[in-house]
Amino acid sequence: MRCDLKFDCDDKTDERYCDIINFPEDYRSKLPPRPASDSSLPIALDVTMDTLNIDTTTMLLSVSYNLRMTWFDNRLTFNNLKNLTRLNTVSLDQVAGLWRPRLGFINTDDIQNTAVDADAVTTVVKLDQTFAPDLSNPYEVEVYRGDTNPISSTRKYSTVYTCNFDLVLYPFDIQFCYMKLQILSASSEYLIFNSRDSSVEYLGPTLLVEYGVGRIDLRADNATQFAVARVRVELIRRYGYAMLNIYIPSLTLLVISYVTLFFRPSIFEVRVMTALTSLLVLATLFTQVSASLPKTSYFKMVDIWLLFCIVLIFLIILFHTVIDLHVDYVALPGQAKPGHVATWAQTLTGSAGGVRALKVHSAEDGDGSGDEGRAGFFRRFLAKKDKFDLEFYIAASKITMLLIFAVFNLIYWGSLLRGSGLVYYL
Repeated sequence: MRCDLKFDCDDKTDERYCDIINFPEDYRSKLPPRPASDSSLPIALDVTMDTLNIDTTTMLLSVSYNLRMTWFDNRLTFNNLKNLTRLNTVSLDQVAGLWRPRLGFINTDDIQNTAVDADAVTTVVKLDQTFAPDLSNPYEVEVYRGDTNPISSTRKYSTVYTCNFDLVLYPFDIQFCYMKLQILSASSEYLIFNSRDSSVEYLGPTLLVEYGVGRIDLRADNATQFAVARVRVELIRRYGYAMLNIYIPSLTLLVISYVTLFFRPSIFEVRVMTALTSLLVLATLFTQVSASLPKTSYFKMVDIWLLFCIVLIFLIILFHTVIDLHVDYVALPGQAKPGHVATWAQTLTGSAGGVRALKVHSAEDGDGSGDEGRAGFFRRFLAKKDKFDLEFYIAASKITMLLIFAVFNLIYWGSLLRGSGLVYYL
């Protein structure tokens, strides 16, 4: 067999004159082939993706892939085609004189193009088994037609594409990143993408560090001035990291702040300092989360959650302040706060029947005359049980916090059940 990359004849003439392509004299490598029907030449595109890497902060998609373009050139004929395509590899000398489609990678920083170099492999695919012998050639040559046997060019690329992420649902978002390929050799009047024979395949792992790889498809748009093919990559964010480092810690701080409502009313400093510490830690967590994400003009779901936790802790602090504003407490009867004189007292009995706290009235409230007297009267007025029931107020604050938390979570997590990646990994 001739030109099969091994010597079968003793004189080794079977591996001579093995050029695959026959160029006619009027062949022009800068002009694209024109089908017999005078229509646009279809180019099939096959993308085989090996690895993916996504950077959310910079919104970049790094892809390593093999790009294969396949087309017919009816101006050419081919010699001695083999059924095994790799044996039909075209030499670099002949590739230099061959017309090849040129594609541009549109959504890249420097708008790269396809390259034809030593890394590119050009072959002829034998689809038609019929051939005509070349009787003028002293060697046994089988001549195949160019309009029934396509040319294929394959090369490996490593490209960084820019993406436009919508982070409203972060960290339960689903992103779509595109690889946009545009034909630069000629307008769509002459060259288009063959959607039927084009394909895309991903061979790498489906679970990445930050995302899970979903559906990948290829869509061609031949209606524009220059035909464009878009490879769409679906990326579902893996929210386990956010749950462990954002939601669970913030929920823990929220529970700690809520528990302060069960502290004894007499230890105001402990109640407020515990809630304030939780608020400061939560604010620091909010700052760290915002710094690790791209700056956006809209609120993300994680922002709404953290802001809700901050507001709820702030309300708890307000409840503590209102309690302490209306009633001054000491731990035991007869132990007034410094600078206060007990003028009257009201004891609150605990569940065991003992004295739990003593309400004292400050002498600074005055005797009822002038501004000081009016302030003292106002405090005594609010302290009356029929006007301000302390135990009822504390119980109401506990129930109110629970209701606010329950309603918010019902709305928050309910809105994520559709159109988000929350249920994707469940």
